[in-house]
Amino acid sequence: MTKLYSDLAYLYDALYQTFIDYDAEFSLYQHCFNSDTTNTVLEIGCGSGHLANRFVAAGYEYVGVDISSQMLNLARQRCPTAHFEQADMRTLQLGRTFDAVLITARSLSYILTNADVLGTFRQLAEHLTPTGTLHFDFIDAGSFMKTLNPDAVVEHRAVYNGQTYLRQSRYALQLATGFTWNWHSEFYIEQPGQPLQAVADDDATLRAFLPDEIRLLLQLAGISILNEQRQPTYAFDTWVFSARK
Repeated sequence: MTKLYSDLAYLYDALYQTFIDYDAEFSLYQHCFNSDTTNTVLEIGCGSGHLANRFVAAGYEYVGVDISSQMLNLARQRCPTAHFEQADMRTLQLGRTFDAVLITARSLSYILTNADVLGTFRQLAEHLTPTGTLHFDFIDAGSFMKTLNPDAVVEHRAVYNGQTYLRQSRYALQLATGFTWNWHSEFYIEQPGQPLQAVADDDATLRAFLPDEIRLLLQLAGISILNEQRQPTYAFDTWVFSARK
């Protein structure tokens, strides 16, 4: 697990609620599944609870799962009426089923091997009701990987509670287990007329997917695709797939 999801969870929470339109994300997933027959929702990669708040407010019975205890601490503060579990999606065993299972925030990017992606799909399928549906997003390798330039610095700024944060990122092609890359990030606080104040740095290895890779892995897991759609985000071209057993 990277520092951004553990020691720097507070920084993730500040940055990403400015990067991501969570109202739009909630609307996207609500439209992906049939709201008339969906009452129970399991979110994998729930992070600091922004979508949890919206699902609970809309009347769904919601369970959020994340591998990071620090993220879950923030989620429980944000949405104290929701139920949260700390677990790894690859080995998840909650002992119950749901009408909709979501893998949000491109969390599949951290599952680097085909064996683990296949195992994740099979594990999550066991948490679906007979008519339940699986929904997830992933970074499009076809558009993203060819843009990687290890010499380029990619900047993202966020203003939260009157504080301006700057993230400077470098992406380097890696390809060890698929369409993977190394992501080095440095975080700063910006103040007018002042030198940048370093906050932290972080390193991660992530994976993008071709849609055909996902289609094959779902087929091998015994899961049928219901819908595919492209979804623009603040940084990556993304696909959203909906499927069922």
